[in-house]
Amino acid sequence: MRNYVSMFCDEFKYPAEAKECFLDAFDKVSACEETAGEFMGLVEAYDLGDDLLDKLTNLAEKCGVHKFTLHLLYFICLSKRLRELYEENNLPYEIYYDTVSDLKWKLMECHHVEGVWGSFVANWFRRFYRLDRFALGRLQFEPSEIDFDYKKGDKELKKGDLVINIHIPSAGPLHKELCLDAYKRAAEFYKDRFNGKPIAFVCYSWLLYPRHTEFLPENSNILKFMEDFDIVWSKEQPHFGDCWRIFGKAYNGDPDDLPQETSLQRAYASWLKKGNTVANGYGVFFYDDLPLNK
Repeated sequence: MRNYVSMFCDEFKYPAEAKECFLDAFDKVSACEETAGEFMGLVEAYDLGDDLLDKLTNLAEKCGVHKFTLHLLYFICLSKRLRELYEENNLPYEIYYDTVSDLKWKLMECHHVEGVWGSFVANWFRRFYRLDRFALGRLQFEPSEIDFDYKKGDKELKKGDLVINIHIPSAGPLHKELCLDAYKRAAEFYKDRFNGKPIAFVCYSWLLYPRHTEFLPENSNILKFMEDFDIVWSKEQPHFGDCWRIFGKAYNGDPDDLPQETSLQRAYASWLKKGNTVANGYGVFFYDDLPLNK
């Protein structure tokens, strides 16, 4: 398994320092009598239970490894079996690679925010490993149910109807053409589940804050992403919980303490300095209504 960890880090182009960190963590958890058998037992059992991270955190404390590092190391090890599950379900390597690349995006976030090679949101990975969520190009998707009635033109959704939920990994610029390509891939991937009914996508994210139009530049990729959605409601973030996604740190209430190195950071900092709040938005669109289908 140690060789697999090494090959995995090379395959997904992890920073050399991160690779060494994971190999060192593997050596420590393997050398500790209290943890070696239990860690590999969890891997062999393909454990995705609700108490998984508690188990891993306990092992991390015993072997002297940071819990965020061991959390991600576990999912790296588990990916060996995930590869087999993809093959057994005739899922192509491209989808496997794009999906598992999310471990790297979370790795880089953790190092940027916490200064640790690992993941502070490892619970997020479990649906990937259950084959419930997939990356299809630039975006990630999973089937869901809408919890309200919705109508747009001659198409409508009833509460409980199937929709495709969108997630946006921190995998680089959110170019319009990449999003349209991802929607096309997802529509094809899930089409049989809709039985001929209109395919609908939904998304709940800080990216869909309706008031972005008031302070982001006209050429913003975020505004172009928003264009496809009918944003049906938004929810204010009193404590700006998504601050770390933009600024790489939690919000302490003082906009002057936030870095302003990018145009997005500068726009958000200026917005906050004016006493404005931020919010998440919930958007919906029917696939047939996208520009690529007109």
